[in-house]
Amino acid sequence: MRTFLSLEYAHDTALPADHDDEFRTPHALVERFLTEYTEPGDRVLDPFAGFGTTLAVAERLDREAYGIEYDADRVEHARDAVADAARVHHGSVLDLDDAWFPACDMCFTSPPFMERTDTRNPFENYAGESTYVDYLDDVERAFSRVESVLATGAHVVVDVSNMKHEGRVTTLAWDVADRVANVLEFDGEVVVGWEAGDDRDHGDGTFGYGYDHSYCLTFTKKNE
Repeated sequence: MRTFLSLEYAHDTALPADHDDEFRTPHALVERFLTEYTEPGDRVLDPFAGFGTTLAVAERLDREAYGIEYDADRVEHARDAVADAARVHHGSVLDLDDAWFPACDMCFTSPPFMERTDTRNPFENYAGESTYVDYLDDVERAFSRVESVLATGAHVVVDVSNMKHEGRVTTLAWDVADRVANVLEFDGEVVVGWEAGDDRDHGDGTFGYGYDHSYCLTFTKKNE
């Protein structure tokens, strides 16, 4: 895998009308990593399934897709995006266990982002209260749960960005990398440069969070 990719920021499907201003991982990025790290028939997990982008791409590539999503509206949308709705679980990744999913061969996901001065809880769809330190603790706990349902040697790809807000920078990508590396073997990062495209989510067709690039952090489950 190259350590720098340049892709158009675009999506194959539209979001529901009341969510069309939200950011989500472009389908082409998911496809690039699933093609690199999995084979047809492999099981792919997204513990922050959102609207089901990863799951839909996995099924299109003849992989088995499994997901978990906290928000009920997103769960319904994700279930509509896949052939087997029972594989999309409504709940929190912090409660994930192997009773819900079989051993998976790969995880591709993008966790909910948090700017360091925010007080909302990303793990409760920004409804509850949290701090940035607590959020990072939850990130580590979340990926410890993910680790428990991965096959040995499985790859994990975390799509994340640093964030600029009101003149401040939240080093989210570096902080997430540091915490997930406490659970999984850190292999490195792929810088993804985003080119403006005819994006269905954002009228200007550009990536957000103050940058024209993001990162895919890559990890491997350590040998047992």
